[in-house]
Amino acid sequence: MIGVQSRSGKKTTVWAATLALAALAFAPVSPAWAHHGGVSAAFGPGAPIETSSPLTLQKGKFLIFERVELSPFRTFGDARDVGGNKQFNFTNTLFGYGLRNDLSLYVSLPYAVKKLVNDRTSRGFGDLNIILQYGFKYGERDGLKGWYSFDKDDVQGKEYTLTDWKFGISLSTTIPSGEIGNTDKNGAPLSVGAQTGFAVPSYNFTGIVSKMLKAHWTWNADIQFRTFALNGGPGGGKPGNEFRLNNALMFELFEKKGALLSRIDLVGEVNYLKLRRDLNPDRTPITNTGGNILYLSPGVRLTMFDKASIGLLYKEVAWRDLNQESQQQGGEGLEDYRFIATFSMGLN
Repeated sequence: MIGVQSRSGKKTTVWAATLALAALAFAPVSPAWAHHGGVSAAFGPGAPIETSSPLTLQKGKFLIFERVELSPFRTFGDARDVGGNKQFNFTNTLFGYGLRNDLSLYVSLPYAVKKLVNDRTSRGFGDLNIILQYGFKYGERDGLKGWYSFDKDDVQGKEYTLTDWKFGISLSTTIPSGEIGNTDKNGAPLSVGAQTGFAVPSYNFTGIVSKMLKAHWTWNADIQFRTFALNGGPGGGKPGNEFRLNNALMFELFEKKGALLSRIDLVGEVNYLKLRRDLNPDRTPITNTGGNILYLSPGVRLTMFDKASIGLLYKEVAWRDLNQESQQQGGEGLEDYRFIATFSMGLN
């Protein structure tokens, strides 16, 4: 899904900014959803946008999170465009609750609008997603250094906890509740990829790490693996497994506690995605699917009154190696760009 592409005009400026910011993020290591859009549990001041954050919610606290993603796709004026994708727009509404200081529960409900080439638009809710995240650290507590589950001081960001190594483990599963009955302009069922939900569940594992490198600079990375169950019915199949490696570097540009605009963080991310081939209902691979993609993603996070934040991220394909690329259209790596906007707010 990525091949080096030169741009001109405004995109040259965006590309240069992307390289400058994301090169920083690539230094320590080199991790959602691709087929139908997704969401990471990244919120609050200093958090990345696409990369997950290890921080959990304080016990008894609530989180409201909204994410919007726009993804227009390249068209080629040939047979690849027939039944192809023009633009996908995703929204994802997430509610979180702190079960304990080290354990948070999230439930998200996506909605998708999929504009197809020379066909009607497919729209509807996606599959309900349930996420459980555990947070822990290697750092100091009561004068002793060691491994500890997050406590109230950790999730509140007390001064003495800021330089600790922070880790997170996230497990999630989707419930096949989304729309799978959309039809084309002739009344025939759309393909699985054009529907807004899957008919089967998916399962996701994410490992997360974060470290304040020095004053104002924080590094964050995650590694994700997602797999899908097989839909063996007519028109079914199995989307390819996803492996993601995300890396982010955040720089605190400005802070004024309690103000309307209380903090500004610059975000640079490098997002790697490896997609296995999709499978037919009989488990034979679909040869012109899957591949490797690298995105460079500059962004910014604006925090208001120390409680609410807005994240903005521009994702550009920097490199791709797709399976039989000349026969692919409308998938990861063949976007013009991806733009992500998030809003999050903590509640008592």
